[in-house]
Amino acid sequence: MRSHGRRTHVSGVALIEVLISLLILSVGVIGLSNVQINAKRVAQEALQRTKAASLASEILERIRANPLGFDAYGGVQVGQGSISTAPASCNLVDCEPSALAARDLWEWEQALDGADETRSTDGEAARLVGGLYLPYGCIETDVGGVLGKIRVTVAWEGFREVGYTGDNSCGSALGRKRQLLTFESFVAGTAL
Repeated sequence: MRSHGRRTHVSGVALIEVLISLLILSVGVIGLSNVQINAKRVAQEALQRTKAASLASEILERIRANPLGFDAYGGVQVGQGSISTAPASCNLVDCEPSALAARDLWEWEQALDGADETRSTDGEAARLVGGLYLPYGCIETDVGGVLGKIRVTVAWEGFREVGYTGDNSCGSALGRKRQLLTFESFVAGTAL
């Protein structure tokens, strides 16, 4: 008697093939999520740099509008609540140039810290969230002995390491993730 060999045909996918497919798919999903995270970080860095440039330009324009108070702006470092009380407002009354400079510096610090936008949850005090992360701003006047030359520096904590170490020209300690933006300009009418 001959036995007829029956061949059985297995249909379907082997378990090992399914596992390999899942592994490849999971590696792809992890890669895409890393790309998304990095894109969000880069966008946040760009937003912070844009905000820092805008704030540096703003204080430069305020100084140009108050050339007689030029010296009152110099040697100042603000940020993270360093000016605890608001100086008198100069909007409705005439102020001395030095008083206007004090108000400008306070308003600039408020903008650096993000006082224009706050966030709070139930039972929690409002947090400032509209500014730069761990910011400070520094103003130097008559830079390099040149009358009317001004340097405005804005620094904040970023995501990526940039390699700054030690102190900057304002005397503030810089960490490896410290971002730094510096503008230099001239202010006319300061040598009166």
